[in-house]
Amino acid sequence: MGFPEQLSFLNNKDLQFVLFGGKGGVGKTTCSAAAAIYLAKTRPDKKILIFSTDPAHSLSDSFNCRVGDDITKINGVDNLFGLEMDAKKVHEEFKKRHRVDMFVLADRASHFNKDVLLNLFSFSMPGLDELMAIIKIIELLKSGEYDLIILDTAPTGHTLALLTLPDIMLNQIEVMDNTQEMYRYTRRRFNGKYNPDESDEFLTELGKDVKAVKSLLRDAQATEFVPVTIPEAMSVMETEDLIRALNKYGISVKQILINGIIPGMGCGFCSSRRLEQEKHIKQIASEFPTKGIIKVPSFPHEVRGVKKLAEFAELLFEREYGFRDVRARPNIRTVRGIGSALPKLMKKNPRFIIFGGKGGVGKTTCASATAIHLARSRKSAMVLSTDPAHSLSDSFGFEVGDEVSPVKGFKTLCALEINPRKMFDEFKKRYTEEVNTVFDAIEGRRRGIDLSFDRRTISDLIKLVPPGLDELMALTKILEFKKEDKYEQIIIDTAPTGHLFRLLELPSQVIEWFDIFIKILRKHQGEEHITEALKLLLETKRNVVETQEILTDTERTEFIAVTIPEAMALADLERLMTHLKYLKIPVRHMIVNRVIPSTKCGYCSKKRKDQQRYLIKIRKKFPGYSLTELPMFPHEIRGIKRLKEFAEVMYGE
Repeated sequence: MGFPEQLSFLNNKDLQFVLFGGKGGVGKTTCSAAAAIYLAKTRPDKKILIFSTDPAHSLSDSFNCRVGDDITKINGVDNLFGLEMDAKKVHEEFKKRHRVDMFVLADRASHFNKDVLLNLFSFSMPGLDELMAIIKIIELLKSGEYDLIILDTAPTGHTLALLTLPDIMLNQIEVMDNTQEMYRYTRRRFNGKYNPDESDEFLTELGKDVKAVKSLLRDAQATEFVPVTIPEAMSVMETEDLIRALNKYGISVKQILINGIIPGMGCGFCSSRRLEQEKHIKQIASEFPTKGIIKVPSFPHEVRGVKKLAEFAELLFEREYGFRDVRARPNIRTVRGIGSALPKLMKKNPRFIIFGGKGGVGKTTCASATAIHLARSRKSAMVLSTDPAHSLSDSFGFEVGDEVSPVKGFKTLCALEINPRKMFDEFKKRYTEEVNTVFDAIEGRRRGIDLSFDRRTISDLIKLVPPGLDELMALTKILEFKKEDKYEQIIIDTAPTGHLFRLLELPSQVIEWFDIFIKILRKHQGEEHITEALKLLLETKRNVVETQEILTDTERTEFIAVTIPEAMALADLERLMTHLKYLKIPVRHMIVNRVIPSTKCGYCSKKRKDQQRYLIKIRKKFPGYSLTELPMFPHEIRGIKRLKEFAEVMYGE
C-alpha cells in the first residue's frame, strides 16, 4: 500500500492550509500533529504553524509539552510552531486594537445611545472565536512569516458552524455600516462629499479579510480538508455528513484517514472488533470511491510526544503497514461490569441527568442506555441531544430528528435531537414581525414621516446576536418538558467538552446581551404594540435565566462526567471538572468507559496495562467522586438490543 502518492497535500507546493476534522475522539489532533512534524522535517526550509481551533485544546497533550496561547516553538523540530488559541485573549486583543474605531462608529450611529451601541458592537463582533482565529492566520500568511498552516479543528458540529461564520460576520459588518448612513448623508449635505476615515476603513478592511477567508477555504489548490474517522458506525455516519457539507461549501476533500484499525492478531476479543471494523472500512470505500482511503493502525501504545508522533508519521506517510485478514469470528466471553455506582444515583431520582466529556468517550451511548434503563424501570423519560452533530439517531439505530420521537419498544421513552438553527430562525421571524408591527402603527398615525431607516436599523440588530445563542436557546427547550411535567426524568447528551464550556458560560453573557437589546427597544416603549416585542425578548431572557438555575440546582440536576483511561482524555477530564466547579454545576459521578478486559493477547494486554495506569491516576486525582468503570465490548453498542445489554452492565443488573 503506497501512502505518499495518495496524500496529495504532501506534494502540493502551493498549499497554505490543511485542516484535519471529524468526530470527537477519532484522533484528529494526533493525525494533525504527526502531519505537522512530517511536513516540517521534509520541508526544512519552510516555517510551519500548527494551530488548534478546538476550545478544548489537545495539542499540548499530544506533543507532551506546553503549547500556549502565544506561538510556541515545538521542542525538537526547529521549523515547527504551535498555537492553542485563548478565545478570551483574542477577544480582548481585538477590542483593544479597534476600540477607537468602534467608539467612533457607535458615536456616529443615529437613534441609539452611544454607550449601548458600543457595548453591543464590542460584545458581539469579536465573539466569533473560530473566525477571529482564522483572520489571525490570514494576517500571519500576509506577513509571510509562515509558509503553511495546519488546523486541528473542533469536532464536526462546530467545524461545520465555522464554515457559516464568514456570512454571519459579513451581515454584522453590513449592520454596522448601515448605522453610519445618516452621519454620512449629513456630511455630504454640508461638504458636498464624504471622505471615508479610519473607522470606515476598519469596516472595509474587516470585510475584505472575511471575504478572503471564504475565498481561501474554497481554493482547492491552497486549502485541503482531511476528514479523520474510525471504523465504527456512528463515526462513519458523521463523516458522511461532514463530507457532504464540505462539498456543499466547495471545500476540497481528496482523501479520508481511517484511524484506529485493529491488527488481526488472533485474540478473540480484538479479532471480533476487527471483523466489525472491516464492514465499515468497505462502506467508506464504497460511499466515496473517488477519495483516497488511508488506513491507519491502532497501536498497542499511546501516540504521544514528538518521538512517538514522528514514528506515527513515518508509518502514515512512508512505510506500508500489513493488515492481517480476519476471517472467522472467535468465541467471545460474556462482558461483565467492574462495579457500578450509578444505581445509587438513580435512587436519588434526579430530574435532569447531563452527560458530558471529551468527544469519542461514549457520552451518547451512556445517555441512550440510561434512557432505556429508566424506561425499563417503568419511568417516563426524555433523552435529548444539544450537540450540533447529533448522534442519538446513530445510537438508537433509527431517525430521531428535531420533533419528539417515541423510542420503539418503549411506551414511556421519547428522544429529540434539537435543531438550534431552526429554533433561532423562528425567534428571528417573531422578532421581525413584532418590529414591523410597531413601525407600521407609528407610520399609520404620523402620516408623511419616513421611519424606514429606524425600522431597518432595529430589524438589523437581530444580526448582532452573540454566537452560540442558537445553541443556548435550544438548551432552554428543557423548560418546555419541565413545565409539561410529562417526563419524570430528562437526560441530556451534550457537545464535546470545549463547546460544552461555551454553552454553559453563555447564560450570563446572553443575559447581558438581552439587557442591552431590551434597553434599545425601550426607547420606543411609549408606542403601541412595542409591548409584544419587549415581551418576546423578556420571555426569552427569562427562559435563559431559568435554564441557568436548572444547571446549577444540586437537588434536581446531576452532571455525569464520561472519560476513557488515556492521557489526553484524563487531561480533558481535569479541565472539565475544574470548569464545572467554577460554574457551580453539580458533578459527583464519573464514568470511565471502554476499559479493556483481561486477555492473553499481547496487543490487548499492552493497551490494558496503559489503561490501568490512568485508572489509578483518575482514582487518585478525584478521590471524592463516585466512580463507575465500564468495559469495552467486543462489538459496537448500537441499536436497542445492544443498548439494553450495555445498560445492564452500566447499572449492574
